[in-house]
Amino acid sequence: MRVNYEVNASTQFQILSQDERQEVYFAALKVLERTGIIIHSDEALNVLKEHGAWVEGSRAYIPPFMVEKARATAPVSFTLYSRDEDAAKNLEISPNHVHYGPSITATHFLDPRTGERRQYLREDAVSAARVCDALPNVDYVAAQGSISDVHPDLMEVYEFATLIANSEKPVMAWSNTLDGCRDIHRIAIAVAGGEEQLARYPGYFFLGCSISPLIIPQEVAEQLMYCARHAVPYVFGPCPMCGATTPSTLASTLVVATAECLAALVIAQIVNTGTPFLIGGSLATMDMRTATMPYGAPELSMLCAAEAEIARYLGLPVWTTAGVSDSKLVDEQAAMEGAMSVVLAGLSGADLIHNVGFIEGCLTGSLQYLVMMDEAISYVKRVLRGIEITPETLAVDWIEKIGPGGDFMSTEHTLKHFRTEFWYPTLMDRQMRESWEHTGQKNMQERVQAKLDRILDTHRPAPLPDEVQTRIEAILAAAEARVAGV
Repeated sequence: MRVNYEVNASTQFQILSQDERQEVYFAALKVLERTGIIIHSDEALNVLKEHGAWVEGSRAYIPPFMVEKARATAPVSFTLYSRDEDAAKNLEISPNHVHYGPSITATHFLDPRTGERRQYLREDAVSAARVCDALPNVDYVAAQGSISDVHPDLMEVYEFATLIANSEKPVMAWSNTLDGCRDIHRIAIAVAGGEEQLARYPGYFFLGCSISPLIIPQEVAEQLMYCARHAVPYVFGPCPMCGATTPSTLASTLVVATAECLAALVIAQIVNTGTPFLIGGSLATMDMRTATMPYGAPELSMLCAAEAEIARYLGLPVWTTAGVSDSKLVDEQAAMEGAMSVVLAGLSGADLIHNVGFIEGCLTGSLQYLVMMDEAISYVKRVLRGIEITPETLAVDWIEKIGPGGDFMSTEHTLKHFRTEFWYPTLMDRQMRESWEHTGQKNMQERVQAKLDRILDTHRPAPLPDEVQTRIEAILAAAEARVAGV
């Protein structure tokens, strides 16, 4: 029996010590109790007041015991399910399981065929869903943009309906309104085959964001409570800017973001104990030269990694950011910034990592960049698997059998292990120069575009049954009538 044996379930690095994580948490508790948080929802304020918070106007002061109770009831793990019941496409949200995916609300889009920067259209959501579905290292589906050719009050509803019809992986949802949140849930129920089935096997998660510092808007509070009542897994993702919406220290940004997340956690757990809930967000700095929020900066990766450590300290799943760039093109800068952030996010052990495939500081979505980052994620996932140490992998018997100066290439042991032990790229070129020249001398951008074109031309996930699609169209028609005032 081996004793005093430490098991590394996943390769990781560390930004904060355990004591520093505790200090950030205690500071966030002080902020919630002494400074409080503004919540623009009478219902949410009443819920907090009934369970021990002090409410003054629109500001709630939340004592530590309420946070501790919420922490104790929030699940540390849960599952997001694929619609085709393929276990390999399910997402196990639990410690040491790292997942990557795209995101939402970019105002522009790179045309997946021409690379032209333009407005995002509904047909682009079809392409995004199919590409996400095809890429093996993209673990969930999101739109990579905001649909511009439908009613603006319904863009997120059309987005969700299009994504879930064109991919079998779990879907990321959002909405600007409570009505939109309800429509999305109705669509998810239609796809799942009933509300009880959806509650048992959730196929989507919902994102809400605070306004830093320390404000939860009305629509976010309402959606949070609606999702909690219906057991919809919920992600709360603040986007504080260090030096603008928080003081100009990284530590203070962690405090504000953690306090905002914990306030939302308390509301969700009061409304429905055991609601699946992730904390996190996009924590970044403000570039004082350009007044922008640089997504390629090292501080973003550092803050997100630290938030992941704080979440582990709290016993909560976490949502962070990577695979993004401030470049205006899918170029060398995008490759460098995206790959660095993907590596650091993976090594942080975050549960869900979003924004993969965004350039221009998240203003533009790119399927070309998503394809490129899928390769980087594949690289990182191999690192996260680590090195397996067992009698079989140590292979002492084989080393003795072959002996000094021998050749292991044709041994049974090599044939058994090389496919799983070694990482093989699909985009990065390892050919000899002569072979590379013979196959067209393609650079990375050309290889990325060829792979994207191949996916768009050939990949077709299983369609929804006709009767389900009919129900979705009825939900969309009712939503259109509602916004038209009919």
